[in-house]
Amino acid sequence: MVRVARCTGGPPILRRLLPALLLATCVAAPARAQDAPSPTDVRRAVDAGAAWLRKEFAEGFVSETRNDPVEVVVLTLSHAGANLDDPVFARGLKVLEGSDLRFTYRVALTAMALSEVNPRRYQGRIAHCAQWLVDTQLPEGEWGYPGAPSDREGVTVPVPETTPGSEEESGAPKAKVSIARRTSGTAYLGIKGDFSNTQFAILGLRACRDAGVEVPKETWKAALDYLRRYQRKDGGWGYVMTGAQDEASYASLTCAGICSAAICLHALGTKDVRSDAAVKRGLGWLKKNLDLTRNVGIDQSVIIGPSPWQYYHLYSLERAARVLGLTEVEGRAWYPVGARWLLEKQRPDGSWVDESGLGTRPRYMDTADTCFAILFLARATRPLTGG
Repeated sequence: MVRVARCTGGPPILRRLLPALLLATCVAAPARAQDAPSPTDVRRAVDAGAAWLRKEFAEGFVSETRNDPVEVVVLTLSHAGANLDDPVFARGLKVLEGSDLRFTYRVALTAMALSEVNPRRYQGRIAHCAQWLVDTQLPEGEWGYPGAPSDREGVTVPVPETTPGSEEESGAPKAKVSIARRTSGTAYLGIKGDFSNTQFAILGLRACRDAGVEVPKETWKAALDYLRRYQRKDGGWGYVMTGAQDEASYASLTCAGICSAAICLHALGTKDVRSDAAVKRGLGWLKKNLDLTRNVGIDQSVIIGPSPWQYYHLYSLERAARVLGLTEVEGRAWYPVGARWLLEKQRPDGSWVDESGLGTRPRYMDTADTCFAILFLARATRPLTGG
């Protein structure tokens, strides 16, 4: 069996789950211990969700529009312990290796997936993702749907030779690659982006940085300035689209704002990102409002539709907590409570779906909800470490 994941020593999900779950069950207060599902139950839920994804994409992937989910499926299956013996995972990986770079979400998720699978082998492709994201940042520091063409030229990546199947092949990249923006700052003058594209671009660039691709400081600073500009007076974030700001803060995007700000700060050299005013104010909003069973504040949004986006919320919370290295978010043991809620909500076929979206949303959203649930359960996001 050929492993392509970065780490060795057992399925990645078990290495991430056991410390948190053992801590929750052994030393937590009784009420929290009761909330914590066992590692076996979590493993069973993840396996069932992954099996549903494999069934959904058994005939292959379509990769033509901004909503096609191949990248997030590959990322999710990787965290669920998939390898090249899995035909769905292998076919999805082939798509990521060869498809044109288009759409902010998909380019960012390509970088995230390939950095998780094998940053050394795919460093060249990851560098192209970084270049695309740097070149398509909009004038105010955000990202959106600029429709920039694919461009794989102009990035030379000295990837060291390795022996297929060797331990070195699956290790972290030794080479460092630096890129610079190649488009003018006025290339997208007048175009406004949105908060959701921006947070995924930042996640993608973080994955590129983890794979040894250095992103210009100006990119990180502009993104951080954008996040600060649209943080609301109450400390939270709501949706921003084409320059219009939502009239409410809500949990999923507040978590996204905290995570995004922390990543930018870390990339800019801040040692203690928790001490930053924007991060502290965001955590203050969560202290007042966080409820792991619902996306608090979403019902007050004037931009987002009626779906509760609860699975998106939980994955956003996972990212914020993990990036900051928090086992508790403002006194709440986020993982055991969220994991128990997810296990209770899993459908008999292994999937997860926002109930209010049944029969009203595109099919790709069912895939997204299932992926978000698995990524939460797998504790997929790495804490910020190093420089």
